[in-house]
Amino acid sequence: MKLLALTFGDENCASTRYRLLQYLPLMETEGFTLDHTPAKSFDDWDALRDYDAVILQKTLLSRRKVRRLAKRSKRLLYDSDDRIWLRPGKPYSWLTRLRLSLRVRQIARYADCCMTANGIIAADLRQHGAEPVVIPMALDGNIWFPPEKREGPLTIGWTGSPASLQYLEPIHPAMVATQQAHPEVRWQIHCGKDPAWGDLKYEHIPFIPGNEPATVRQFDIGLLPLPDGEFAQGKSPIKALQYFASGTTTLASGVGATSELLEACPSAVNISRPALWREAITARITSPVNLRPFDPLASDVFNAQFEMKTVFQKLLTVVRNKK
Repeated sequence: MKLLALTFGDENCASTRYRLLQYLPLMETEGFTLDHTPAKSFDDWDALRDYDAVILQKTLLSRRKVRRLAKRSKRLLYDSDDRIWLRPGKPYSWLTRLRLSLRVRQIARYADCCMTANGIIAADLRQHGAEPVVIPMALDGNIWFPPEKREGPLTIGWTGSPASLQYLEPIHPAMVATQQAHPEVRWQIHCGKDPAWGDLKYEHIPFIPGNEPATVRQFDIGLLPLPDGEFAQGKSPIKALQYFASGTTTLASGVGATSELLEACPSAVNISRPALWREAITARITSPVNLRPFDPLASDVFNAQFEMKTVFQKLLTVVRNKK
């Protein structure tokens, strides 16, 4: 079976990698070939007849292009891992919202199947007439797995990009207060930028491609503070799955679709308000539950629901038209 993915980004785009390209080896074992090219620049319409299915990843193409895709494709699938029709921060103007809404409606009308990363996005597409299938985010269990053992003091960590440091800032006071009460705890921040906090003793681990799994495996407790808002509510943060896979107990802001992930893991803690972070962190530090060598509940949930090979079977069912 020959597939064409019209992608949101290239190989370096996290969304494209986690939603499609990481499955390439598994597709090959099933006899699939997957060609991919950015959606926005695609114009080889005659080539569509050579593919059994076309996957439009997240991009909201014009209504004219969507009609053309549907007409020339044997099957058209749409996939989104966030609410691309919204944006963080300042909302779009009413005119832009209308234009994007019409594009989403067009995709819902012409796509043979819509796939989403979570129920929040699925509900949006359902309002436009689609019957979406939820294909959750996934990670490769051969790369992301718990440690055989953890040594040294209890470790609380956060991993993220420099752009995401702004989400850690609001809980910075809670981190400082917790450290003052529990100086025996080790704190680690894994990021391409050092936040340079003088009032918190922590180890900054610079980001190096490929070092993230080994770094996160050191965390007994993983922090996942998030902003609120319509766009953020549609995100399924891959960081939560990184923590689950590593056997790290997750403390997270229960925003929108993140709550779906937290509900799946009995040991994860859903923190409803910023003011509750200090209390939640302290509760995990002082809990009689042993977090060493790792959190088995988190690891078990990952292997059962979010490991790449498991999720691939759901994707395979849709691509083979067995929805």
